[in-house]
Amino acid sequence: MRIAAALLALTALTLPALAQDTPDKAVAGTKQFEMTVLADGFEAPWEISWGPDGWLWLTERTGGKITRVNPADGTKQVAIDIEEVSAPGGQDGLLGLALDPGLLKGTGNDFVYAAYSYVDKTRDKHPWVADPFSPYANLFVKIVRLTYNEADGTLGEPVELVAGLPGQNDHNSGRLKIGPTDGKLYYTIGDGGKGQLGNWCIPIEAQRLPTADELAVPDYTAYQGKSLRLNLDGTIPEDNPEIDGVRSHVFTYGHRNMQGIDFGPDGTLYASEQGPKTDDEVNILAGGDNYGWPHVVGFRDDMAYQMARWDLATTPCAQLTFSDITIDPSVPVTDESEWPEEQHDPIATLFTVPNDYDFTDNAEFAALFTGFLVVPSIELETAFDINGAAFGKILAGSEGFADCSVKRAFEFVNGRKMNTIEVANDLPVYLEIFNAEKNLRSVLRK
Repeated sequence: MRIAAALLALTALTLPALAQDTPDKAVAGTKQFEMTVLADGFEAPWEISWGPDGWLWLTERTGGKITRVNPADGTKQVAIDIEEVSAPGGQDGLLGLALDPGLLKGTGNDFVYAAYSYVDKTRDKHPWVADPFSPYANLFVKIVRLTYNEADGTLGEPVELVAGLPGQNDHNSGRLKIGPTDGKLYYTIGDGGKGQLGNWCIPIEAQRLPTADELAVPDYTAYQGKSLRLNLDGTIPEDNPEIDGVRSHVFTYGHRNMQGIDFGPDGTLYASEQGPKTDDEVNILAGGDNYGWPHVVGFRDDMAYQMARWDLATTPCAQLTFSDITIDPSVPVTDESEWPEEQHDPIATLFTVPNDYDFTDNAEFAALFTGFLVVPSIELETAFDINGAAFGKILAGSEGFADCSVKRAFEFVNGRKMNTIEVANDLPVYLEIFNAEKNLRSVLRK
């Protein structure tokens, strides 16, 4: 499940089934806007950012391209085609993109940072991949720095900042940002989708922390389910938190799948995180803190979630059928309240439901997926509900829409290839949408 959250500033919510502690300053809007296609033909566009040149910069996840789009007429220019990108078919490929604050400012820092998955058979295969011939056996992630040539509009001169990060068939996360006050790179790595679906027999490692011996190799296996903080050259900042006696790239831990991060004007780092079937989270990331997954999802309220250790089942896990609704009695489970460690609570959750909620009732479950959350400003005066049921329409909470500074929203349900960007006729709001049902993926406000 994906949370739809604009992460410049947030906590005004306009969706059903909101959790406790959710701010109540939310206004359902009525204004509607038509959409027209700005540009299409993309291979799964994933990241989208405004460049200092006034163009849209985006990554094509499965195509391995960084492409610039002129918002005036939809003209496209491929800045680079990274042949090393490998996207076997999961949540992988060319992911995060971050533009250096000095880009095109005459500072000499005409840099662009990108994160992508690639194959490296010189490294040991991942221990959680049984099949040595699987495309995921040696799939890793690296972060690189590219230099922009303004004369011809291309990116080149790749510099590898960090490589060998875990690449997985699910929950790679992959958001990349530069801190506005500290100038550090921030990157999110998911838990790999372990403990569920096709990976249900593999233990989740979001709580495991890297050791000094692992860093000496370096072996970044323990970076799963973490947010990272890096110097712009890829090294570990001296002021990174020391967690369990080790200072690494790890900034926060205990995460499931953070596919949205962004900074507020004061430098506060906000994050959106996908829950399993309930409790999508809106978090503020604080260095060194533990966000609870997989012991807790959302608040520690024992509502509609138990941690199930399929890998420790008394019946061999491979003989079981996975379900996160009806858990086999041979699988050990624990309530959220049984976990004794300290957790950094979210500032809000979505889709929090009681224990007796019927997830098998399609009509009831579908009611959870009716809109998208977008928060307009740090004042939290209004919120916008982008209606997931009536695709192509935006519902504005007030006339304050023109003053908003939307950074990103995320569609709730994963699984369809994106290949189009749409632009609102009346407002400069650019959307990445899915090919089939046109679910909202990202919103960007100039």
